[in-house]
Amino acid sequence: MALAAVCTALTGEDSIEVREWEVGAPGPGEVKLAMRAASVNFPDVLMVRGLYQHRPDPPFVPGSEGSGVVTAVGDGVTGFAPGDRVLFIGGATFATEVVTRVSVGLMHQMPDEMPFDEAAAFALTYGTAYNALVTRGAVRAGETVLVTGAAGGVGSAAIEVAKASGARVIAVVGGAEKAALAQELGADAVIDHTTVDAIAPAVKELTDGRGVDVFCDNVGGADARDLLRCVGWNGRFLVVGFAGGDIPVFKANQTILKCISIVGVAYGMSAITDPATARREIDALFGWYRAGKVRPAVSSRFPLEQAADAMRVLQERRALGKVVVEMPA
Repeated sequence: MALAAVCTALTGEDSIEVREWEVGAPGPGEVKLAMRAASVNFPDVLMVRGLYQHRPDPPFVPGSEGSGVVTAVGDGVTGFAPGDRVLFIGGATFATEVVTRVSVGLMHQMPDEMPFDEAAAFALTYGTAYNALVTRGAVRAGETVLVTGAAGGVGSAAIEVAKASGARVIAVVGGAEKAALAQELGADAVIDHTTVDAIAPAVKELTDGRGVDVFCDNVGGADARDLLRCVGWNGRFLVVGFAGGDIPVFKANQTILKCISIVGVAYGMSAITDPATARREIDALFGWYRAGKVRPAVSSRFPLEQAADAMRVLQERRALGKVVVEMPA
């Protein structure tokens, strides 16, 4: 029996109970892992409220990525063996043991020098940021990138990915503490949205009126006009997430004015659909990690017994970088 943080009702973090949870043997195409760490992502917060597109019925174990050691492999599994240190995207990661499907695009051998807490915070956020900015957004050296939610998981990764690509970065955050983190991660300029009525005028001032080449939007917002006013000629607006709650609605004529491309980003499905590209993306990220160009900003670590508290940090917008749940030894 594993020990797991179990969601018992779709009522938020108060429904989380840490208790024994049965985990069976791996089936065909699956591996069993002894979990070492799992990171908290915004979809986890939505899921325990029944607000995510994937809506499991309670009881279930939340969690969407993590790191651990392979303890058993099912029939047909190649490339992984007991004892391998891996990071992966998958479900039910807030537990001491997990059985998950192997996907070439979603499970990877960890670099030897990478600790488990950083590995747990790597695959989803950095994979999303790289897929968004490099693969989908085609960012080029010398371009300017705007990142919203820049002190969160994907946002903080996006700052580093953009800088590693040679871009100038404008980070949008809420509050002085988050602004300090964005600067520490390498942002060239920071906008505190709590001090301005709209971000577009501030962006225009920082770009001499041109607007940005790439807008990596992790937040969304009710006023889509303000968002698109930040983008310059031939700019790319990357739709990554809606942490702010409101989903922007664009009118087609708004894209014509400056030849703006609206680009959707769905990293998990992209990795499943095109594992060869996902492999190249993670290899590039591992190279940057070894070179010291990217490193997860893990600001908070909680023991499994406090998984609900870890999720509250995200729900209450207190997260700086990544929040990690660590499993008992």
